[in-house]
Amino acid sequence: MTKLSLTLPFQSNETLPSYCSRIAAVNGIESASEFSAHFGFRFDRLVKGGHAEIDVFAELVGKMPIQLHRGQLSQHGKTVVIQESIFTREFIDTDRCRVCPACVLRDIGPQFSFHRAYGRTEWMLRFVHTCPDHKIPLVTFGGGRKNFGDFATQIRAIIEELKTHASKPRLNIPIRLQDYVINRMRGSKTQGGWLDDFPLQAAAHFAELLGAVVRDGSEPDLESYTSDDWIEVAEIGFGIAKMGEPAVRAALQEFLESNPMSRRVRASMFLGRLHAELLERHDQPGYLELGKFLEDVVRERHPNLVSDLPA
Repeated sequence: MTKLSLTLPFQSNETLPSYCSRIAAVNGIESASEFSAHFGFRFDRLVKGGHAEIDVFAELVGKMPIQLHRGQLSQHGKTVVIQESIFTREFIDTDRCRVCPACVLRDIGPQFSFHRAYGRTEWMLRFVHTCPDHKIPLVTFGGGRKNFGDFATQIRAIIEELKTHASKPRLNIPIRLQDYVINRMRGSKTQGGWLDDFPLQAAAHFAELLGAVVRDGSEPDLESYTSDDWIEVAEIGFGIAKMGEPAVRAALQEFLESNPMSRRVRASMFLGRLHAELLERHDQPGYLELGKFLEDVVRERHPNLVSDLPA
């Protein structure tokens, strides 16, 4: 297959579906699906990480398939693997268009060159709430299943809304957990310390939950949290966790002061939602280890603890 005469650079933090979408746009084709059909592969399969589709697309843009792997979204049921990190769909949104409006408008420029705007990997993650460059909230747009993953087509349809959202005031608040997540995704140096010992989703989720129980007690109403709440508790939890395991243990001690009447002591009696959320996800990478850590903390104070974790 002959390489296309019109191609674009693949950005370092760009998703592969976004790159394919931009290649379609720069070649004057209406959608990524139409583009892929013309060249004998399926865009919906490339979106999910299909190797055969990636091989064909790589040849079209004059690259080796391995050069595209950093933006590949390997989607299998309820999990998505990207850049060697595993996320459940609870924490990553691959279907809707979630963007920083200011980044998109900067990318496309005054001539509205839609092929220049690209979808950043970190925009898909629930742990990332604001743009690290512009300090404004990320915005999520819906859209039909027909165009999911087709970034250039999606932003073309919402350009007027993007202009409105891009003018929102900057948020001058610390966002250290999301910076940590982005740096780990990019392979950059982090300041997570102890958190680096755990898979990224488990580490970031634990920091959020830790901040939630420290701020709101052992039974926080997580379902009522707004984006601002998650940003605040993430900052609290990360501030503790980055100081290391001793700091986390110290923060949990205040929850262990009561003496339960029952002889069968369980971690959930003291740590409530923090322990329950980890237990619920014990089969996901890193959660079982963090659950065991919590039970070890409780066991030091209450040696008769009964574990709820699978053996």
